[in-house]
Amino acid sequence: MTRSNSAFMLRRAYEHLVAGVAAIALTALVLVSVETHAATARSVTPSVSILVPTVTIESLDDATAQSVSE
Repeated sequence: MTRSNSAFMLRRAYEHLVAGVAAIALTALVLVSVETHAATARSVTPSVSILVPTVTIESLDDATAQSVSE
């Protein structure tokens, strides 16, 4: 025995309705539980610091250069 077409369509409509209500409920639950800090103003301004080591290059005189190479 097969179901009538209207009973099948009614069942499918009910499934879609329940799925839609569940999706909306889950979305609302997530939106309520998430902390939103993006809209709040910060008192600290962002800044970036780049630390670069300094290197000193000194020229060697001829007498020191010869003693180092020997």
